[in-house]
Amino acid sequence: MKFFDRTILLINLGVVLATFLAYLAPVVDPELTWVISFFGLFFPILLITNFLFIIYWIYKKPKYLIVSAICLMIGWNHIKGFISFNTPKAESGADSVTLMSFNISNASFGYDKDKENRVAKKEAFIEFLEQYKDIEIFCIQEVGDYAYDILKKTFPNHNIYYKEKGAVILSKYPFKEKGEIDFGTKTNSCLWADIKLDHDIVRVYSYHLQSNRISRDAEKLANQSDIDQKQAWYDIKGMLRKFRNSHLQRSRQVEKIATHVKNSKNKIILAGDLNDPPQSYTYHVFSELGQDAFRKRGMGLGTTYAGKIPLLRIDYIFADQDLEVASFDIVKDHFSDHYAVISIIEWPNAEDLKNSENK
Repeated sequence: MKFFDRTILLINLGVVLATFLAYLAPVVDPELTWVISFFGLFFPILLITNFLFIIYWIYKKPKYLIVSAICLMIGWNHIKGFISFNTPKAESGADSVTLMSFNISNASFGYDKDKENRVAKKEAFIEFLEQYKDIEIFCIQEVGDYAYDILKKTFPNHNIYYKEKGAVILSKYPFKEKGEIDFGTKTNSCLWADIKLDHDIVRVYSYHLQSNRISRDAEKLANQSDIDQKQAWYDIKGMLRKFRNSHLQRSRQVEKIATHVKNSKNKIILAGDLNDPPQSYTYHVFSELGQDAFRKRGMGLGTTYAGKIPLLRIDYIFADQDLEVASFDIVKDHFSDHYAVISIIEWPNAEDLKNSENK
C-alpha cells in the first residue's frame, strides 16, 4: 500500500473511532464524562466524512470501504435521528391537535438602527407569524418584552402563558393548570400547561435548555481572514469550556423535566429548543418520555439551526407514546437563527376517551 493510501486509511480509522464514540454519547451521563458528548455534537460531520471515505475507497481500493460501511450499518438507528424518509400519515378522521414550536431569538431579526428598516422588518415578521394564527398550540422560546408585544398583537384570540424567562405557550384552548420548572437561570426555563382540548386534556411543555454560547465564538473563528494560531487555540479552549459547563447544566435541567413529566396524569407533548443534537444524553432522556415527531414523520435532513454551526438539529417535538404523529415539517424561514417545527398529533383512541368521560 502506498504511503498516501496508508495515511488515508489511518485517518479513516480515526474517523470511525470518533463515530463510535458519538454512538455512545446519548447513553453516557455528562456527569461521568462530558468529552464523549462533544463527539455527538459533530456526528453529522462524521457521518458525511464516512460517506466520503466510502466513495474514495470505491475508486482506490474497494476492500477498505468496509471499514466505514460497517460503521454506518451499525449506527443506522443513530443516522435516522438526522435524516428521515417518511411520508405524512393518511387522513384518518381521528381527533388531533396541530402544534408548532419556534425559538424566535426575541425577534432579533427586527433590530435595526435605521427606523424605517426596523419597522419594515417588524412588519415582515408579523406577516410571517400571521400565517400561523390558526395554530392550535404554539410553543415559543427566547421571548423578551419586544417579542411578547408582537405575540399579543398577532395572536389576540389565543390564551397565553408567559413568565418573563423566554418560554411561552399559546393555546386556542383553555388552560386548566399551568406552572414552571425553574432552572435557576434568568433566560432558560420550561413552562407547562394542562390544556383542555375538545376530546382530552394534554399537558404541553415549552422548554429552552441551557445554550452552549459558542455560536458567536464559532462565527468569530470562521470569519477570521488572518488566523493567529495562539489566539485560535485560546478561543477553542474557551469554546470547549463553555460546551462542558452548558452540557452539564442541560443534563440536570432535562432530568428535572423528566421527573415532572413522569408525575403527569395526562398525556404529554414536549416542544422546544433542547440545544443538543440527537446524539446527546439530553435527547436520550426525552426520547424515553415520548416519540420524536421528526423520526416518525420527518422527511430529509432534520436541520433546525440556521447559524454558523452546520447540520444541527436542536429543536424538537416529542409526543406521548399513546398518541400518533400524523405529520412533521420544518419551516425554513429567515426570521431567527432557528427554524420552526410543526406537527399534527392524533388521538387514536379519542372515541374511547369520550365514552369513558361520559360514564
